[in-house]
Amino acid sequence: MSNEAANKRRKVSTSFSGIWSLPDAVALTILSQVSRFDRGALPVACKSHRYLLASPELRGLTSIQENLYVCLLFFPDPNPHWFILNTTLRRLCSIPSNPNPAQESSSSYVVVGQGIYVLGGLINDERSSDVWFLDCFSHKWSRVASMKMPRASAQANIFEGKIYVFGGCGEVHNYSNWSEVFDPETQTWSDWTVPVLPHRYNIHHSVVIEEEKKFLAVDEKHQCMYLFPVKSMFWDMGPPRRGFEPGDRNDLCYIGEILYCRASHGRVMWCDLEEFEWKEVKGLEDLLQPREELCTIKQCTIMPCQVECYDILRLGRNSVGNIVIFWNDSERFELWSAEISVEKREGSEVWGKIEWSHPVFELEFLSEVEVLFSASVLA
Repeated sequence: MSNEAANKRRKVSTSFSGIWSLPDAVALTILSQVSRFDRGALPVACKSHRYLLASPELRGLTSIQENLYVCLLFFPDPNPHWFILNTTLRRLCSIPSNPNPAQESSSSYVVVGQGIYVLGGLINDERSSDVWFLDCFSHKWSRVASMKMPRASAQANIFEGKIYVFGGCGEVHNYSNWSEVFDPETQTWSDWTVPVLPHRYNIHHSVVIEEEKKFLAVDEKHQCMYLFPVKSMFWDMGPPRRGFEPGDRNDLCYIGEILYCRASHGRVMWCDLEEFEWKEVKGLEDLLQPREELCTIKQCTIMPCQVECYDILRLGRNSVGNIVIFWNDSERFELWSAEISVEKREGSEVWGKIEWSHPVFELEFLSEVEVLFSASVLA
């Protein structure tokens, strides 16, 4: 090793050891001023003081922050990779991933408090009952109590502090094991029996309607139903609903008594639960159009309807009630994200306002990416 390289290495080592050479109380005070994103990288730099980053004392000194967590799948790699969005740079940056992940998009995800639960999935092509928890303060993974029933692609929702899971059992299910509930406080699973018919349905979408204390669920035949967790009741809403055809409605999201979802051709749709008539959110027509073609529109007056939009890969909401979407710009090999605030105006129209739009991750040449999960966590 040359003298120059040795000196450079010595300087880096000294800079990293500085904070850790201080008394714990002083180091904790300094760490409390570091952003959650930057703090997540520190265990890699200095594993000897990792306990400080997960200590209750640091939690007490640190203010609550909202961070967007994202799980991506890069084909052909079957293992999911986890990221946190740096809100200053608008970039996704890697954090430790699940040490024993399920394959591809077969797990279910739920945010509870300051962490994320990852439930079930396929491991070696077999359904799993494993449940993992990501502590979003320390970015540490831990395995928790397993589900009673192995599940893959199940529906999971948080309601009044408990996780309700249903479906995903394949052919091996009946009314007694089709659903179960997890209490994060006691770390225990218990039966949640919904009588009569629901176990016969393969649920593809579900969302919590909080003020009415119920779940809206949509099955593979586009039939809607309400599930009432407190009363363990089930209500079939009748004939299949239009607008829930395969590939047409995904990522149901409930904001301000309005249901939102992503649809084909880069559209964000909304509907009132009383009418169930899907309409497009206005004001977003140019958001997902290829940038080169947008320039062509302005110069040569080509009609916007002739331009093919990118499809939205994932739609969700953040803690302030705004929509967050992701899409793949295949022309620039970039994963983009945008935050959209929504409001209902006179004339029964919903308009969206783009709060920000930015590339958040550079993709490899001709790589395919799937956004398995995204959600805000207050930690």
